[in-house]
Amino acid sequence: MTVITPLLLGLAASLHCVGMCGPLMLALPLDAAGRRHVLREMLTYHAGRILTYAALGVLFGLLGKSIALAGIQQGLSIGAGVLMLAMAFMAWRFEQLVTNLPGFGRFTRSVQLRIGRLLNQNSNGAAFGVGLLNGLLPCGMVYAALAGAIATSRGIEGGLFMALFGLGTLPLMLTVSVFGRSLGFSIRQKIRLAQPILLTLAGLLLLQRGLHLDLLLFESAVPKAGYECH
Repeated sequence: MTVITPLLLGLAASLHCVGMCGPLMLALPLDAAGRRHVLREMLTYHAGRILTYAALGVLFGLLGKSIALAGIQQGLSIGAGVLMLAMAFMAWRFEQLVTNLPGFGRFTRSVQLRIGRLLNQNSNGAAFGVGLLNGLLPCGMVYAALAGAIATSRGIEGGLFMALFGLGTLPLMLTVSVFGRSLGFSIRQKIRLAQPILLTLAGLLLLQRGLHLDLLLFESAVPKAGYECH
């Protein structure tokens, strides 16, 4: 598993989250705190979020393993790459598709209610709990990353893929958390233009991996010509 793909996805997701999740981060009860305290609380929040991503990655990696046992491992990687390219060029809103599934809307509202209760608390574990729950909210970028986790076809690698995805979101997300009030709307719009480029790169990397697996399977099936001495 290459670390570049999940990190690229994480960076692309952070560009998306600046507009989507930024207000949630700035809503955490940190107005009276100093900047150092804000950073510590934000790291706690993101630790919870990344832990949820890693747990989901393990589950989806194991799902990919069961699918790979059917002999279509390279198809998983190619399919994940195609999904990311579709998101980059067609701007699909996967959140809407998932939330329309039976029971998912109720689950999402339940998570949102729990986040709301935690936001009204000033306990030490509030930020961590909000991060844990935020990782369960509908997000097309997370679904794209989970497709990459499935393509790893292993539980541990799937968890690592999603953990790296979460780490890739940190630079920009922490910047918004600590200095977010100085980032204007026009700046946020400009940096989000890079999202489809990063998605395209991540998709191409997964396609390359899938095609490479396919080539390896082909080479193992075709006997190599050897030298014969006469």
